[in-house]
Amino acid sequence: MPNCNFYAADNDFKMILDLIFNELKCNVYQKYSEPDTELVQFHNSAEVIKYYQLNNFSSQLGKTATLMLWPTEASDNFVITQQVVTSRKFKGATRYRAEGWGLIQLELKSNSVKGLNASQTNNSTEKRAKAWEPKSQDSLGLVEEWKWNVVVRTAKKLNDYILNKSNKKVGSVAVMPCAEKLALAE
Repeated sequence: MPNCNFYAADNDFKMILDLIFNELKCNVYQKYSEPDTELVQFHNSAEVIKYYQLNNFSSQLGKTATLMLWPTEASDNFVITQQVVTSRKFKGATRYRAEGWGLIQLELKSNSVKGLNASQTNNSTEKRAKAWEPKSQDSLGLVEEWKWNVVVRTAKKLNDYILNKSNKKVGSVAVMPCAEKLALAE
């Protein structure tokens, strides 16, 4: 699974989201809905920032915002599935999930007691999707119905942007400008 691990905070998130909404031709959804609510689709950076309170995300502990990016030119096989929640707190509630073979996951993380947690991008490969196809074909359709060159190109553009905007690395993890000012959970 191609991925990019990076430290980001505050305006770094806005820069990444602006790229996604302005240049990547993706529809953006939350990965999972809140219990008994519909899945949220975001139409611009401001909606994501407001929903997840990303303006002060770096001052919060243990928060994660997980977005699913659907490169719409890659396929029409985007699916919203319904699941029954099994946790004690929400047992029996329904939630929805964004799914598709070529979706790109963007996970934005806040601080922990050890410092700023690393965020990441991630997406499946055509090879991995084909390995899972027999198990999930009924719900996700055929892997071959995705234009994998579009998925790869979109994910690469996102990852390259993050790496190019980062002035330094900690090990192999890129550190974006706003994150440089914070203690990192290495």
